[in-house]
Amino acid sequence: MTHAIEFGPDLDDAIPETFDICDDCGTPTVQLSSHTCPDPDTVADPSRAELDRRAEQDPFPDSETVLIQQARRATSYAYHETDANNQPLCPANTTSGFEQLTRTDAQAKRYAPCQFCHRIRGANADNGGDQ
Repeated sequence: MTHAIEFGPDLDDAIPETFDICDDCGTPTVQLSSHTCPDPDTVADPSRAELDRRAEQDPFPDSETVLIQQARRATSYAYHETDANNQPLCPANTTSGFEQLTRTDAQAKRYAPCQFCHRIRGANADNGGDQ
């Protein structure tokens, strides 16, 4: 399998310098911003139609390696982009480990792209790094 090419700043340094992760809900937040945890009664998970739309509009190569959580929870629906070390671009929960597969295989298993990974990858591309 292929994996994403290293690009942009060293994310091991850049992410903690830029983002905080809420200890209660796991939401990434920009440092120094205000944050309120989402209310589980008012925030719905994306619909299947929305997840299918995200997968169809994924602009990155089908053959690239992405990551899905090995111990899939009922709420797990995203695949993650990889960095040069085959780790997720976003600060995804790594306690259960990840399975590597192609983007096409992840989409066939009904996973959709992680929106946070896409924002990081897009920001790196905007700053002159590879996509």
